[in-house]
Amino acid sequence: MLATESLAQGTQRLQTRRNEPGSSPGTLFVPADAQATRLFLLRYGPDVCEEQQVTDVGELVAPSQDGVVTWLDVRGLRDERQLSAITRFFDIHPLAAADVVNAPQRAKTESYGSHLLLIAHMAQLLVGPDNEPELHMEQVGLVLGHGWVVTFQESSADGDVLEPVRQRLRQGRGKIRNAGADYLAYALLDAVVDGYYPALEGVGAYLEDLEIQTLERPIPQTGRQIHALKRTLLLLRRGIWPEREALSSLLRDVDDDGELNPLLGANTRIYLRDVYDHVVQVVDMIETYREFAASLMDVYLSSVNNRMNEVVKVLTIISTIFLPLSFIAGVYGMNFDPAASPWNMPELKWAYGYPFAIGLMLAVSIGMLIAFRHFGWIGRPSKWPKVERDS
Repeated sequence: MLATESLAQGTQRLQTRRNEPGSSPGTLFVPADAQATRLFLLRYGPDVCEEQQVTDVGELVAPSQDGVVTWLDVRGLRDERQLSAITRFFDIHPLAAADVVNAPQRAKTESYGSHLLLIAHMAQLLVGPDNEPELHMEQVGLVLGHGWVVTFQESSADGDVLEPVRQRLRQGRGKIRNAGADYLAYALLDAVVDGYYPALEGVGAYLEDLEIQTLERPIPQTGRQIHALKRTLLLLRRGIWPEREALSSLLRDVDDDGELNPLLGANTRIYLRDVYDHVVQVVDMIETYREFAASLMDVYLSSVNNRMNEVVKVLTIISTIFLPLSFIAGVYGMNFDPAASPWNMPELKWAYGYPFAIGLMLAVSIGMLIAFRHFGWIGRPSKWPKVERDS
């Protein structure tokens, strides 16, 4: 089960960080909480796959045109000097560089002639300090050029959703080593979108647990958990919803002459349509879970009200039973003198007066309980007249 605090992780990301008003376009804004920058270079082709961690941009080799694809994976956005050097090395437009560094941005696609900018958001379920899953949202900026791809991630930690793509490159599985940089960009986007499925599976299991808890034993913490879950689903929706428009724009991207962008091959566009279908599926799942969470909050409030009504009903029944008992006790508590008149409570001198009074109280209480049960107010529903239908 996901913890309440776990589902609330990342809700502070609803507030987007921005540059100072009036700053120059393309200014890199590195937040104070940015993680250390690590550079990983992977060059591959049909018969080669070289992987290394570089410490400086000066170690990079210019992308070749002999079928070898260069993938530079930038993890962490703290080192502004390195980030600026990377944008100069690959001739990335300043506005594109600002979008990948000034995170988070809305998922989108931008064409800058010699390269494409793709902004996406990946979702992961990570194991927290208490061995509880935590939802982690992170922006991924992808720049595609001729024979090269540069990805920018906010986190510098290992173990992201792009790891399966790295494994395919290392092992040479599939057609990825025989394809170009555009196919690598597709594979990375597909991995980002597919990463939503495990996260949504965890959210779905958590919803089922909350449903059982809401129906069987609703407590104040249940309401807070449902509210935190709704915020988490809102965060997931904010990350994936604009991706549909971004992919649709990418598939329709044309140059000034009306021709399809040459950075994306015809075969790659077919695969990108499959990614678009996955995005639609993820959006549908999120919308379904959001409706489920909203209805679950209504069920929770109804369960709390029903439980309160049951408590009030029990207290009312107890008060109703004690009402005639108080009347009987009050009658026999009156200070009439039986010696003054034979009509002044003669049973006070009766040998069985006290057992009679107690028995009368018990009989009234039992009779009222039987009547309440007969009318279905306690114990079981009332018996409604059977309706005979014509055959």
